[in-house]
Amino acid sequence: MASTCPAVNGSGDSTLDYVQNFCFVVIAALAALVWSILDRKRPNYLRMNYWVRLWVRYSLAVTLFSYGFAKVFPLQFRPPGFGRLISTYGESSPMGILWTFMGASVAYTIFSGAMEVIGGALLIWRRTATIGAFFSAAVMANVFMLNMCYDVPVKLYSGNLLLMAIFLMAPELGRLGRFMILRKPTDPPPLDTPNFGRKWMRIAAVVVQVLFVGWVLYNSVSGTWKAYKGIGSAPKGPLYGIYDVETFTQAGQERPPLLTDATRWKKVLVQSPTNFAIRTMNDAAQGFGSEYDEAHHTLAVFPFGDKSKKGQFTYTQPDADHVILEGALPGGGPPLVVKLKRVDLSKFLLTNRGFRWINERPFNR
Repeated sequence: MASTCPAVNGSGDSTLDYVQNFCFVVIAALAALVWSILDRKRPNYLRMNYWVRLWVRYSLAVTLFSYGFAKVFPLQFRPPGFGRLISTYGESSPMGILWTFMGASVAYTIFSGAMEVIGGALLIWRRTATIGAFFSAAVMANVFMLNMCYDVPVKLYSGNLLLMAIFLMAPELGRLGRFMILRKPTDPPPLDTPNFGRKWMRIAAVVVQVLFVGWVLYNSVSGTWKAYKGIGSAPKGPLYGIYDVETFTQAGQERPPLLTDATRWKKVLVQSPTNFAIRTMNDAAQGFGSEYDEAHHTLAVFPFGDKSKKGQFTYTQPDADHVILEGALPGGGPPLVVKLKRVDLSKFLLTNRGFRWINERPFNR
């Protein structure tokens, strides 16, 4: 992925991102060449190496905190919504499948986020930075392969994060190979530390580090927690549920449920008070924004972002399992009378199967 976060449209693998990354590589290579020629008499860059590695450590740690806490408090991957539950596998994109199987298990989502948070925490402190680099590289290798194999458009970004972890752990690969493969003793690595000559400078450095880490953690935890609580406490609305269309009457004439019909409704999905979705008989999806007036039992639907074009329905609930809508969609179409039957949400195994310690036989459907 790109050296910056994905664009506003959610893709970090656009043509511009690839061109940008290529330009960064070319500019870096030319700058390194020119610098090496002009400063060829300098014996080493130990001090600069320390500060570069510190910047990379903290940049990677902050990013891991950001993505990790968005999973620890499940925001990045939400449980499958109504639209996903009624879709077939064949209708799903590879990225959609990835988001579905991650969101279907809150426990695994939290676990994967915790691994990212642990990797970031280990990178913060000098004494744990090496193990943090190896830990983060393993975590990011998994993320990178998921993005590659499920066509998630942050391949460049996750690839760059993986390269940052590899850069941090590269100096230790020789020692690790000597010890783990050749079974030979090896000296411990020198502990990177800046040369602060005065006591007040050392104290100031520790204070800045603690304040910075505290600020990052506070913002990551509080921000994601507030967002998660906001989602959990959001109202469901009076018509919350999935509905099958039992009868569909248009301009006083009932329409039969023909599979090729592109305008007769097949299902209605209401997952929030601000969203009203329709599946037609040919499985085309239509989505609208919505507003309720519960006192008058009316429902206004409109194209997302354009409340000037509203359709109006009145709704009645003859019993707990049925809803009748009377009105019209935006655009002044013919009047509709639609009888809906509520779908039992407990029938969706993906969200209701749950966890079992004991399985006498595989439950693979």
